[in-house]
Amino acid sequence: MEKKTVHRLHQVVHKRLITFICHQLEPYDFNRGEFPILFTLIEKGDGKTQKDLCQELPISKSTISKVIDSLVEKGYLVREPDPEDRRAVRIYLTERKEEIEDLIRELDQKAENMMLMGFDDDEKEHLRLYLERILNNLEE
Repeated sequence: MEKKTVHRLHQVVHKRLITFICHQLEPYDFNRGEFPILFTLIEKGDGKTQKDLCQELPISKSTISKVIDSLVEKGYLVREPDPEDRRAVRIYLTERKEEIEDLIRELDQKAENMMLMGFDDDEKEHLRLYLERILNNLEE
């Protein structure tokens, strides 16, 4: 069997993770693009601009715009002008946040548990440190 490169393994892991999350989202009215935006706004706080979300997530500007439109239409998000910068629009969760907050956190935890099944705490910590190093290398 051919030994896969780290890059190829990352691609396959990412694809399988997306498939897992999509499968978990099937019973709910969310698509795979909505999950990371909702998770980011729930975990890190809302009131972010679309530009902030583009910097935090590996999603293009046009895709983020479409996903935000969809979540506004579904009643989960609202856009409000930034009082300090007339050009900026801030994205806020609506009161519907309470309906989905536990679900979004639970799905994230399920994905994490699935990926790290069989890893002991030391291995999990090493993996986290390796991934942080990889991220730092790519950001330089």
